[in-house]
Amino acid sequence: MRADPDCGSISKSENTQTPMPTNAKSLQRFLGLLNCLECTLASDARILDFGCGAGATVYAFHDRGFANAVGFDIKDYVELRAPEHRDRFRIGFEQGGLLPFASETFDLVISEEVFEHVHDQVPMWRELHRIMKPGGVAIHVFPGPYCLIEPHNYVPFGGVVAQYWWYKLWAILGVRNEFQKGLSAIETARRNTFRFVENLNYINNSCYEVVWGNLGFDWKWIGQESFDTNSRRLVRWAGRLNRVFPVICWTVRTFVTRRVLLKRKLK
Repeated sequence: MRADPDCGSISKSENTQTPMPTNAKSLQRFLGLLNCLECTLASDARILDFGCGAGATVYAFHDRGFANAVGFDIKDYVELRAPEHRDRFRIGFEQGGLLPFASETFDLVISEEVFEHVHDQVPMWRELHRIMKPGGVAIHVFPGPYCLIEPHNYVPFGGVVAQYWWYKLWAILGVRNEFQKGLSAIETARRNTFRFVENLNYINNSCYEVVWGNLGFDWKWIGQESFDTNSRRLVRWAGRLNRVFPVICWTVRTFVTRRVLLKRKLK
């Protein structure tokens, strides 16, 4: 079971309270993107799910034959299928805030809805750069900086207008996440305000681009590839339209979801 969902975490599965034995759909999205981007992933590739939560995506990789997939999170939310699987997961940082992995370990790093929870981001990106192999790639998925609906508290522009009165207004109007049902408007607003300060950090796209470049990554926003590989026909049509009017991808990564490909530069 999860701890209080209002506590901090970098886990993408922070709001999950039921066991998650696999996450095949998420894995298929990542593999589809890698294929579209012509990034080959060997069966013996070393893979890290950063912010692995219950471990569902790590298990999905293993189910597909990727035996060197591991997960990391700051708290132990893992739903183990068997006790002997414990070595597939690493929990917590080492002294000095280091990730518990050797330098130049991973061919692929992935994360979903993690970096909006990381306050001190430059050291974390630096650590991910350290543990990636030269030429290794990463795909990170996280909410846009000006989300129309903040994905954790469900408040319109709840990551932009981070004010107690704003959260209270929407709580009065009935907006609550799945863990706030039955709470008063005041208590809901207090929790959302506290959670924003403790556990949310939205950084704009241009700042990320500078940080990634300075740390030694090549980067590419992959909204178009995400459109092209989506299983829903309507989304693929939006991708075709974006080739004519590329403002669609900009709008999505600004107001909905960001997807980026990072590649550690060769030495």
